[in-house]
This record gives sequence, structure tokens and C-alpha cells, in this order.
Amino acid sequence: MGTESHILIHDIIDEHEERMMNLKKFYPFFKLCDYSLSSFREGRYEGVDMGYVVMAVLRFFIEENSFNEKKVSYGDYEDFLKRLLVRDFECPETDDTLEELIAYIFDKLTNDGRPFYFNYYAPKEKCMKRGRTRLIEGSYQEGEIRYSISTDGIEFYLETKEVKEESKISIQQLLLEKMIRSRNFRGGADVIRRINSEVTRLMLQQGEIVNLLSHNIFEGMEALENFSKKGLRWFEEEQKLFDANLELVETALLKAREEHYEPRDMEEIYYLNQELKKAMDRHEALLSACTALQIQADEMLIKAKRSRFRRTMDFSDFLRRVMEQDDIRLLEAAVSPLFGLKIRKTFQLGRLEDLLSCRPEDEEAGEEILSGEEENYVFEDELEEERIRHNHRMLLKILFDMLLQRKSFTLSELHYFYVMKFTDTILRNGDYYSFLVHLSQKEQYDMSRIRENPDTFLEQIMAEMVARDRKREYEDLKFTLKFLPEERIAVGKEDYLTNIRFERQGM
Repeated sequence: MGTESHILIHDIIDEHEERMMNLKKFYPFFKLCDYSLSSFREGRYEGVDMGYVVMAVLRFFIEENSFNEKKVSYGDYEDFLKRLLVRDFECPETDDTLEELIAYIFDKLTNDGRPFYFNYYAPKEKCMKRGRTRLIEGSYQEGEIRYSISTDGIEFYLETKEVKEESKISIQQLLLEKMIRSRNFRGGADVIRRINSEVTRLMLQQGEIVNLLSHNIFEGMEALENFSKKGLRWFEEEQKLFDANLELVETALLKAREEHYEPRDMEEIYYLNQELKKAMDRHEALLSACTALQIQADEMLIKAKRSRFRRTMDFSDFLRRVMEQDDIRLLEAAVSPLFGLKIRKTFQLGRLEDLLSCRPEDEEAGEEILSGEEENYVFEDELEEERIRHNHRMLLKILFDMLLQRKSFTLSELHYFYVMKFTDTILRNGDYYSFLVHLSQKEQYDMSRIRENPDTFLEQIMAEMVARDRKREYEDLKFTLKFLPEERIAVGKEDYLTNIRFERQGM
């Protein structure tokens, strides 16, 4: 095999996984395009193009999240898509099934609250791996779910039009310079918006690295290293371009005053100047956040390395690893120290004289006991109970808030809220299932009675929540549970939950 052929194969293997990770942001779009609306409502909306709808919704989320700096409610999305369907596809505005179509499209865009998964082959490990991505993310805020576009969604939307480059901010800065020099100040403001969108994407990516560091320190450090190589290395160049463009804007503003530009042109220059200064402030805030993140990551890495040192020898684990490698010679490392023990003890005869000449003191000095407060010890079972109480309080708060907003709903709807709030990791959390078991012990709960006389572990937590509720919203809450054994909620390949209907009483 020649040198050139060896380099070619080496490049293919080393770069494959990185290329697949770069392609993952395109995967949801083409999967969504495969969904045909011909089977929905007997093909009434077959003419609606899913590709166009996906791009329009992503643009709407970028406008609301990045430019208007607010998260989107389902009602905001519904209003936007309804106007789009009526305007671009001539759907009747009075159509009764239009809301069902909008909800159907939203379920596809969010993949029913789950990530989009795709499989790819890793040539280094010689195995199949699974990647995941999202276009739209949800978070629970003030009693309802708010949605925002993910970093992969922003990157996908930008790359469908812009040229791929190391620093998108630098590209937009050069474009901004051309806009200012050609006196296209309105177009310059649009360019600054795209710069702010890129800064927002980097801020979101930085936040995702913080979450990853808290779950897996080593994967988080790898992600931070890649983020630093691709995003942070251009900060100095970007800052120089910011300063140069700010100087151009100030020069244009001075020239406009001297030459008495029209009021509309003056207003556009003022607006461009303000937006550019805001972009510079956000860019500096990103640099500060990334610097703090690097310091925090270094501290977390040191703690993680210390915690990996074992204080004791686990012989059962060592034996298991020896059996897996099928090499009995490895037992030497565990057995050889036993053969070097010095069992025979000796006593020097010269020490006998010292022993005989030793005279005990008349009074033995007592041990001095230092006065101090008794230490408070926290046992493992107490930590476990406090964790369970904390998790149950969080789950109960969401349940109570939904009962205050809606008179009746099912466990499947509540389960969807929990997954959106805590992500799909809740499906692997035992406290979630123990909460449902405790909750199902009774068919009716009355907070006015429970706060006086709680008789179960869960009712004690309910009583604590009612006592701590400053707004006094929960003190008269009553609700019933109606079990629906014929309805099942899938939580895995073979596992499921039995559905329950919650109904608020009175109020």
C-alpha cells in the first residue's frame, strides 16, 4: 500500500465521525420532508409542502428567540402557522380541521417531544453509534411550556443560505463594512441581526456544554475543547472588526450631520449605531461567559480526577476483569503481596534494660477533652429521603399547577409535561415511578384535610407544600383519580404506565 493510499484511508477513518456530527443538523429536515400530508384527513392538505413549512417555522423561532429575545408559546406558533397556511396555501380560514393540521405539524416538528435519532458507523471503534438532535426545544416556565429553537436548528437554517466558514461573525462583519461604505444602513442593521443570532447560538452552545459537564465531565471537556477551537479562537479578530465598523458608523454619522442627510437616513444611521453597540456588548458577554466556563471546567476536572482514585481494593471486580481477559497470570498482582509478609517477629535484648529501668509516674495524666459543639452527622438514609422529598415536591408542584389551570386531564398529558420539563432522563429515574405509586394509593386528595392530618409519606410532602405556599393557592385544592386500566402509556420497548384521569373538585 502506497503512502498516498495510506493517507487517504487515514483521513476517511479519522474524519468520518466529525462529518456525521456536522450532518446531523440536516437529518430532521429531510425526515420531515418525507412526511406526506396525503394521508391526513383523506388528503385535504396534500398541497401543503412540509419543507417550506419547516423553514418558515424555524425562521419564526429565530425572529422571536434571537431578535425579540422571548420564548414562543404554542399559541404564538399556532397564530403564525395559521396565517402562513391561509396566505401561502389558500387554506380556508374557517376550516374546522385547520387547528388539527397545525397540531399535527407541531408534533412532527418536535418529534412528539423526543429527539431525532440517527445511526451511523464508527470506523475507529468498528461499531454502530447513535446520534441525536432537535430542531425545537421546550421548557416549563410559569405554568406552561415555552419553546425555542435549538443550536442545531439555528446552524441548519443559517447554513442553508450562507457559505460555511470558520467564523460566521467575521463574514458578517465584512459584509457589514460593505453595507456601511455603500450607505445601505438598513441592510447593515439586518447583518447585525444575523451577527446577534450567531452570538446567541454560541451562547446556547456554551450553556449546553455546562449541562454536559455536570453529567459527564470528560465528554464535557472534549466538547469544550472543540468549542474553543471552532468558536473562541476568532474572538480577537472579531473584536477588531467590531471596532473598525463602529468607527465607520461614527464617521458616517458625522458626515450625515455635516451634509444634512434626510431625516429617514439619519434615523437609520442612529439605529445602526445603537444595534452595533448592543452586538458588541453581547459579544463581550459571550467572551466573559466562556472564560468563566473554562475556569469552572478546570476545577470540575480536578475534582473528577481525584474522585476516580480508589481507596480500597475491590477483589471481586479485579477477578471479573481477569476472567474477561482470560489470563490467569494477572492474578500475580493480587497474590504476590501475600507471599512477602514478615510473619516472624523479634525483640532486641538491649531493650530489656530500658524496660526494667522504666518507672511509672505517680499519677497518670488524664486526657484533655476539648469543649466544643457536638458535630451533626448526616447519614446516607437521611440524604436519600431528602432527595426523594425534593424530587416529589417538584413533581407535585407541576401537578398542582396543572390542576389550578385545567379542571381535568390525563396522566399521559402530565407525563408529556414531565418529559418536556426534565427531558427523557426522567424515564430512568426511580423517584418518578415511586411518586406515581405513592400517588395511586388513594383515589381522592383534599389539601384542607391533609395539611391538618397527613397519613402517608406523600401527604406529608403535600402538607409541607401547602404550608410553604405564600400565595395560598393550594390550601383548598381537591382532586380525584380515576384509573383507566385499558389505556397504556409506553415508557420503553416493553414497559408502560396505566393511564389515570385527574379531575379538580370544587373551586
